[in-house]
Amino acid sequence: MHGARRRIKQLRSLLRLLRPSFEVVAYNAVNDALRDAARALAGHRRAEALVTAAGKIEARDGQGAVWRSFAEANRAAHAADGDPATALAVAREAISKVAAPLEAAGLLPATDETITEAFLAIYGKARKLLRKGLKSEEPQALHEARKFVIHHLHQLRLLRPANERRLAALDQLREALGDLNDLDELEQLAAGTDVSSKDARRMRKARERLLSRVERENSRLFRLKSKSFEKRLCHAAEPHSHHSPGALQTTE
Repeated sequence: MHGARRRIKQLRSLLRLLRPSFEVVAYNAVNDALRDAARALAGHRRAEALVTAAGKIEARDGQGAVWRSFAEANRAAHAADGDPATALAVAREAISKVAAPLEAAGLLPATDETITEAFLAIYGKARKLLRKGLKSEEPQALHEARKFVIHHLHQLRLLRPANERRLAALDQLREALGDLNDLDELEQLAAGTDVSSKDARRMRKARERLLSRVERENSRLFRLKSKSFEKRLCHAAEPHSHHSPGALQTTE
């Protein structure tokens, strides 16, 4: 299920690159279908992720089982709501709705310029949201930033040349932001319950470590403004390209 959700996210990232080629109605129809498919799988996937997150807190100092108990209870609740096969069936039904709007869309040709513009818009959005999230430390702001970091990661994999070091660093940033989101959800599950000061302190320390990781990776990956980032990418592409240095190229 995790692999399926990741593939759907990759498709949505590709869709955003091609957005200028779509009419608004067709774009929204395809995007909504992919979004609904991902949401159908989200509950079971998140339930497993929270158990993993709680396990990381526990593994660090051999304590923190209270967080695992919340995560296990949440997983049991999701299992009671419906089996994974049902979730997969709902996701497949949503995916089946992608074909019709694509066939009827009458897409405009994608060009280097339109793809570059869409790519840089995602980069700029990720940069803006990361700065906002790190300044406020609000869970929702950081969660929104993670979505655009993932889009940027997937899109960069589709473009040439691919910078393996940047991809690896983006993957680490994605993971740290995901772990932060998991901790926030665990705290929400614990809201209104009696959590000891020691367990609360462990959670706080874990969150502080992750925020430091995000801050560090953000300063490396999103330091440049969009135009400066474009120039750096195009400069790196020039020795390998017979196309205009002012455009990013896509792989087949």
